[in-house]
Amino acid sequence: MNSLFKNRFNAHLIEMTKYLKYVFNDFFVIALMFIFGGLLYEYSIAIKHLSIGIWWSQPLVLIIIFISLQLGGLANFIKKADYVFLLPQEKQFYNYFNSAMKYSYLMASIIQIFIWLILIPLISKTFVNFSKVYIILLLISLLVNKYIILGTSFIDMYNNFSNKRNLIFKIVFPIISLSIFIWLSDVLSIALSLIVLGYIIVLKNRCVSLSIHWNKVINNENSRMHRIYQFFNMFTDVPMLDGKVKRRKYLDSFLKLFKNDNVFSYLFIRGIFRDKEISGLYTRLSLIGSLLILFINNKYVVILLSMLFIYLTVFQMIPYYFNFDENVFTYIYPISNKNKLSSFVNIINKLMYLTIALFFVVSMFSNGFYTALILLIIDLVELFLLTHVYMNKKINKAELKS
Repeated sequence: MNSLFKNRFNAHLIEMTKYLKYVFNDFFVIALMFIFGGLLYEYSIAIKHLSIGIWWSQPLVLIIIFISLQLGGLANFIKKADYVFLLPQEKQFYNYFNSAMKYSYLMASIIQIFIWLILIPLISKTFVNFSKVYIILLLISLLVNKYIILGTSFIDMYNNFSNKRNLIFKIVFPIISLSIFIWLSDVLSIALSLIVLGYIIVLKNRCVSLSIHWNKVINNENSRMHRIYQFFNMFTDVPMLDGKVKRRKYLDSFLKLFKNDNVFSYLFIRGIFRDKEISGLYTRLSLIGSLLILFINNKYVVILLSMLFIYLTVFQMIPYYFNFDENVFTYIYPISNKNKLSSFVNIINKLMYLTIALFFVVSMFSNGFYTALILLIIDLVELFLLTHVYMNKKINKAELKS
């Protein structure tokens, strides 16, 4: 089973590497450096204006730590076919899941250490009881609580365990433990966490003689990979994501904003509204970009951010041009590819006008009218180049290959 996990892990690593080269392209890496640098600069400025004992710092740290503990789930790399072909070796899967637990805990620990490092300046500036021992104990508490959460996920893969345990050890206990650490006693919190950790280890060891809840294990892994693919889908086309269609009647009134001058205009806008992947992608990028622009008070970083999110959104919507190519009935329409492309460009432009308008309004609140005006002009120029130059070349090149 150890060799099986290594093979699955290596295959997963190769797949992730393939997509990461699209995520960390030259443009995004440069933008990320500016974004990260801008956020750190704003964070350092904000920290300087804080004082010891400010009332909201402790609840804020609790919320941030709790959210960070929910990041990084148990990766088991189980496939649907394993339920059929590897069922006779079910008892040996305990060692396989142990290897998965070690890998998942290592990845999750990196996240916890990163969050811990970010929080040190805030805690040192605002917490009355701050000390070197306190901050080290906080890291220990984070790592212990994360193991408890992953251990609960491990136990949950086996039958004969109640689902209430998930709520208690993944949600309720971390909140109680961290609240005790922040407001009462750090030593008491660590002691309580270690007791619960011992209990989880005992339950985990008992799983060796139990049967696996295969449906739950497969569904959890599929959900985890789906979230990863959704992230990669913001940068490149991911074939593993199946488009799901949902009727959104409440958006019918917005169709008036889009002139349906031919069949493809109607198909594209209706399809984008109903397709959960493409509409979710557009909505997520627009909202994330708006939130970042709202909370960053640096005009250069804000303008760069808006350009980045305009580029990412347009880039990821280009493959939707070919969405209806497998429908044979679209080929009987007396409409040329030139008109089809112009319809698609028109729809994308109008969607992006809404996003740019949102960025403009948000940037007025965070950086003032003149910065927002510059952002508006630059984004409109960028959109024109993307839709009338870049998009045309990319789609024409793809059609020639096909």
